[in-house]
Amino acid sequence: MKVINGMKVYEIEDLVELLGMSRVSIQRYLREGRIKGIKFGRKWHVTENNLKAFFSGETTQKEAK
Repeated sequence: MKVINGMKVYEIEDLVELLGMSRVSIQRYLREGRIKGIKFGRKWHVTENNLKAFFSGETTQKEAK
């Protein structure tokens, strides 16, 4: 976890440890939009607020095409 301008930002490795999920599952959740995140280069980053939103059920999956 990193703190940027007072905001906690998590990488996939942090989420694996915190959530007890596999790296592949977390990557899939990020791609599907179940966890909101931003990809910088090759790494995903998730803010603390987006992680809280995931736990409260505020995130939705992307529409199926």
